[in-house]
Amino acid sequence: MEVIEIIGFKPNDEYSAKMTLFEMSVAAGYPIPVESGIEKEVDLNEFLVEHPASTFFARVEGLNMIHAGIRDGDVLVVDSAIKPSDGKIVLVTLNSGLTVKIYREIEGDIFLESQKQQFLPLTVGEIEFEIIGTVSKIIHSL
Repeated sequence: MEVIEIIGFKPNDEYSAKMTLFEMSVAAGYPIPVESGIEKEVDLNEFLVEHPASTFFARVEGLNMIHAGIRDGDVLVVDSAIKPSDGKIVLVTLNSGLTVKIYREIEGDIFLESQKQQFLPLTVGEIEFEIIGTVSKIIHSL
């Protein structure tokens, strides 16, 4: 069973997520020599939040979207200002609950798709739902 926990977002909070940013690139293959030290501090919200007034976080419990890269315990950055388009991950109300699905548009018809192969895509005309927002980022631990 999938459970979604909504977590609020407070822009310019006194506990903002300021972290050290190295201005140089970090190699993902062969190491490169370090030329300089720490250049500046940045607020992680600058990287995670595009529209502060319409953004919130949601923690996912469950494995229904594991093939889409969403794992149990991940935190989704959800932006209600982003209009969903084909292939985007959305947070929706469905049967009085919250769930994460893939938004699909095929020949003018809209479907909500789960990544688990045992579930058929849901046709929008057949179900009652509301799109809460489009997932813009996924935060998870390694």
